[in-house]
Amino acid sequence: MNEIVPQGPRGISYDKATLIPASAAPRFLWGDREAGYVSDWIYGSSPNIHMMSFEMNVGSRFGNSPNFKTYYNAAETYHCLKGEFTFHCPETGEVHVLKKGDTLYFPPNTWHWGYNFGSETCWILESLTPRNEEAIEAYAVKQPWLSDIRYGPREAIGRYASGDPGVAARARLVKSGDYLFEIVGETRPLRVGIVCSTDMLTTAIVDLYPGQESELITHPSDQVMYCLAGRMNVHLPDEQPNWWELKEGDAAFIPAGCAHAFANTSDAMAKFLFSVAPVYR
Repeated sequence: MNEIVPQGPRGISYDKATLIPASAAPRFLWGDREAGYVSDWIYGSSPNIHMMSFEMNVGSRFGNSPNFKTYYNAAETYHCLKGEFTFHCPETGEVHVLKKGDTLYFPPNTWHWGYNFGSETCWILESLTPRNEEAIEAYAVKQPWLSDIRYGPREAIGRYASGDPGVAARARLVKSGDYLFEIVGETRPLRVGIVCSTDMLTTAIVDLYPGQESELITHPSDQVMYCLAGRMNVHLPDEQPNWWELKEGDAAFIPAGCAHAFANTSDAMAKFLFSVAPVYR
């Protein structure tokens, strides 16, 4: 059996509400010369949910090597924070292009490679579930080498017209703002834009207006969140400290059942992304 090579830093797991400032996020260099190197920042993590971001220079790519096979038994979302990112599934040949603000969902057992064909560094925020060795490291090492690599949707060539997806895709690209919206709360309503919601993972994006406050919220599963823009606060009445401030780039982990509310005490818009796994409500 091949040696299990870590796909992320060992020993990072939270079991209580934790604020993770951008400056304190652990770093990890993923990959090798054959697969390509990707620079990671690690945020909230538990066996149920994991959030990180990665950066790719112009012209860089990541793929597969014997020690780094991008094939996990995990559901994932990619949210483009900066630049342009090209997602490629070498098994099906599908290709998706993410620009700033776009989000991509792909289910377990999806080969995924990435490229930066843009004009600036690209930066991707990733949510993944579950985050355990059986679903990631041990699962990837058992996978046979992918020999039939497809660089495009073969079935669509010769019969493609603009606007027609051509073939059924495994991954789903959600453009910025094209969400399934819900209202959370009655007296202090919050508008939540759901990017994806499955039996494994829910990822959503929320705009907080100046002066806006939400009601107390709880989820039956672990939650991670990341401040995309502006300045916001999280109130956790049963925790100490019970008042967090997040600025752009800061993240937080909130365990299952922990009551929390969101607030924007600034005079500018704030925006954040959150992921909950496995059960949203």
